[in-house]
Amino acid sequence: MPSVSIASSRDIAIIGGGIVGLWTAFLAARQGLSVTLLEKRTIGAGASGGLLGALMPHQPTGWNAKKQFQLDGLLSLEAEIEAIESLTGMRAGYRRCGRLMPIRHAEKRRLSEQWVQASQESWPAPFRWQVTDQTPDPGWLPQDQMQHGANIDSLSARVDPRALVAALHKAVALSGIQILENTEVSSVENGAITLTDGSVLAAGRSILTAGWESFGLIDSLSGRGVKGQAALLRPARPVDPSAPILYDNGTYVIAHENGLVAIGSTSENEFDDTASTDEKLEAVIAHAMEICPALENAEIIERWAGIRPRADGREPLVGPLPGRDDLLVATGGFKISFAIAHLMARAALMQACSKTPNFLPDLFLPENRLKPRSG
Repeated sequence: MPSVSIASSRDIAIIGGGIVGLWTAFLAARQGLSVTLLEKRTIGAGASGGLLGALMPHQPTGWNAKKQFQLDGLLSLEAEIEAIESLTGMRAGYRRCGRLMPIRHAEKRRLSEQWVQASQESWPAPFRWQVTDQTPDPGWLPQDQMQHGANIDSLSARVDPRALVAALHKAVALSGIQILENTEVSSVENGAITLTDGSVLAAGRSILTAGWESFGLIDSLSGRGVKGQAALLRPARPVDPSAPILYDNGTYVIAHENGLVAIGSTSENEFDDTASTDEKLEAVIAHAMEICPALENAEIIERWAGIRPRADGREPLVGPLPGRDDLLVATGGFKISFAIAHLMARAALMQACSKTPNFLPDLFLPENRLKPRSG
């Protein structure tokens, strides 16, 4: 583990090298701030190194600040990724491919018709929610799986998580940021970050982006990790990389640019092993193969498990911790982290520079979620 002198001060220290930490480091450097990025293991070693990369909007009914924040993320991410790709010469596997969801019962069909109308009110053109009675591709979703039709949305997109992490890693390195991997933080107090080997790094502000492990580092943070399992398949026959995300009852089927197909995922609140896969994943794979003929005889080339951060209350936590001028947090994105990480990073950096991010929902602010209860 590296030894860092107290004299090695930075404007910003970022603790955690996943998708949120990488975006935060890159955007901070773009603002001319001096930055150190500390990662306990290696860059992208946690949930950010997964397989799926689904960028899917919430249903357009019951519109609120969180849904607007995610919509802003989905709309702005494409240009941000293009900038990263231009800088690094690396591809992130991004495509606005849309989403296809079979409707299994009449009540869901009734609700789906409401989502069609709501998308016209809440989403900008040309993005819309639609209902169809005819499959757009029987090789991807057969007609007999659409007992009551299917939902289609044109807003959803996908990205290759590992490719985006690798491109961001390179962009951060090209920006001259100090990256310290295999560097574990034991405490953060009064602008001083103490590492487990006793070394100390000074920073004007620290931003905690360590995913689910953020909750264990700071006592006042409330949240937990939710385990997810996924798999990567090589189809026996080529699949169209522009195929929409296929989603059915918690199962995702996502075709990537490299010809592989990602399958997921589980959501497990209780687990003994953070990295093992088991029969829960096998059930997801079996369901994916049942609803998607393109996966017939596909080869499973990787099984993966990781822990996603879910803050209490479900909404992300972004901003200064109550009573702490030196420490901000940006975590808890759970299943939508890749769609909003760049906005979480932008908001945290504005707050670190004593600015107010008007696009950040009040419910994301730690001061509104972590206050002591009265009475």
